[in-house]
Amino acid sequence: MSFPCRQVKGYDADFLKTLRIDLAKIYAPVLAKGEVAPLLDNSGHELAYHHFTSVIQAMRKFPLLTAVNINGKGLVHPGKRKDTWRRDARIDEKFQPRGDFYEKAKGPGAVQFSRGHQVRLFDPCWSDASDPAQALAESKLGAEDTFHYTNAAPQVQTYNDIDWGNLEDYLLDKAQTTEKLLTVFTGPIFREDDPSYGKGRTGGPWKIPLSFWKIAVLQKTPTRIAAAAFIVDQTQYVQALYEAKVFSGLKPYTLDEIRKRQIQTTIKAIEEETGLDFSVVRPFDAQGTLESTRQTRWINDLNDIVI
Repeated sequence: MSFPCRQVKGYDADFLKTLRIDLAKIYAPVLAKGEVAPLLDNSGHELAYHHFTSVIQAMRKFPLLTAVNINGKGLVHPGKRKDTWRRDARIDEKFQPRGDFYEKAKGPGAVQFSRGHQVRLFDPCWSDASDPAQALAESKLGAEDTFHYTNAAPQVQTYNDIDWGNLEDYLLDKAQTTEKLLTVFTGPIFREDDPSYGKGRTGGPWKIPLSFWKIAVLQKTPTRIAAAAFIVDQTQYVQALYEAKVFSGLKPYTLDEIRKRQIQTTIKAIEEETGLDFSVVRPFDAQGTLESTRQTRWINDLNDIVI
């Protein structure tokens, strides 16, 4: 069943005070290849929600990227979490997975995938309103909008909670404690050799992204922007499928790599992996001086992140 979505502004390209980041320009190279899902009313390709926007990769049926604005000064806790996931009526159902893709009861499997928020629940939960009741109402709108399947991609729960979750916590805390403005872009890395899963499920089989990327752009001072890029793999969590020969060609981490599996990389590396164009923020990359686009800086502790 599909549900209509409120018409809201979505991602704001002018949110940061000293840099305009045009979302359409970022995904233009992928759009030119015909790989972006259109809206049903032919108004474009962007699904606008409360303080964020999602763009869907047509062939893979998961977000190509999401973009969220976070106002650290205006963050408001939305209250008790409501896990009510829904599809978006503005885009064809064929570009959205059914709920049974993620449900354990729908079929056996060595690994079960959770609905991995691309825009995390708390990121759009802020308001400029001075009235507490209005601010809380807006915060709840942001939280509820993150529970669209157009904001989800398959992630193993442990990965979602720890590896990916700790990075998300770090970035939100960075905005919260400094009361600064932060824009975050997120998405899966779609590779040709991504393994298939869910042949017996509606719409399957699905190709599972084994890596996810994130680019955070922070308004550090009234005149200064800083950006940081991350790629975090979930390969080790599908090891059970590898052993069962369901997935083939995997390259699981070594034990030493598992201890250090959060990776800060360059914006250029993410561009090479995704085909997206982040040239507007590339000059502000905290790791941009790395000679090779794929060189990485292993993160042993969240305090090691450079932004």
